[in-house]
Amino acid sequence: MEEQEKKKIKKFTKHNFFDRTYCVFQGAPLWKISRRKPHYRSESGSSYYYTTKGVYRLSNHWGRAASCQWRLLSDLPAEIDDLRLGYADWEDFRINMDEAADAYYISVDFETKSVQYNHKHDPDYDQVAVVRTADDTRKRIKQIKNILEDYKWAKYFEYEDLEEFRKEVVMQLINTDIDLNELKRSLM
Repeated sequence: MEEQEKKKIKKFTKHNFFDRTYCVFQGAPLWKISRRKPHYRSESGSSYYYTTKGVYRLSNHWGRAASCQWRLLSDLPAEIDDLRLGYADWEDFRINMDEAADAYYISVDFETKSVQYNHKHDPDYDQVAVVRTADDTRKRIKQIKNILEDYKWAKYFEYEDLEEFRKEVVMQLINTDIDLNELKRSLM
């Protein structure tokens, strides 16, 4: 990792985690915060509960939160008024880079057909997926979701197994900068 990139990884605490950060919170059941009073309530209604190792966030909105990109990964249903609880360790937070900076890569779970964006400083980054700006990542995710969920796009191509063909196309979109139309032309 370049020296300049290392400087962008800093230690986050309850005093700075809310300032231009990216984080993936893990879903947690509401009993984790029962009998606790929130340490902070935002103007938008989110509640924050600090621990020595991290933070619980109770909110009905995830994704963009002020200057932050906070995702929630959870199979737990919303229990009260679409409120969901998420937890993240302080070490899970990353600097949310400038919109024009190449900071995100895409990962796909082909079994569930789910698409996620991740920060390039994520310890699971395989160094293969192309790192893109936030806007380019959103556009690419939209294309990938269409390929995973629809079949009409594939009717002009020859293939034996649609699921394998989908996987091949999606992996090209993740691991290269090739434009979708250019990719389609190359597959004909």
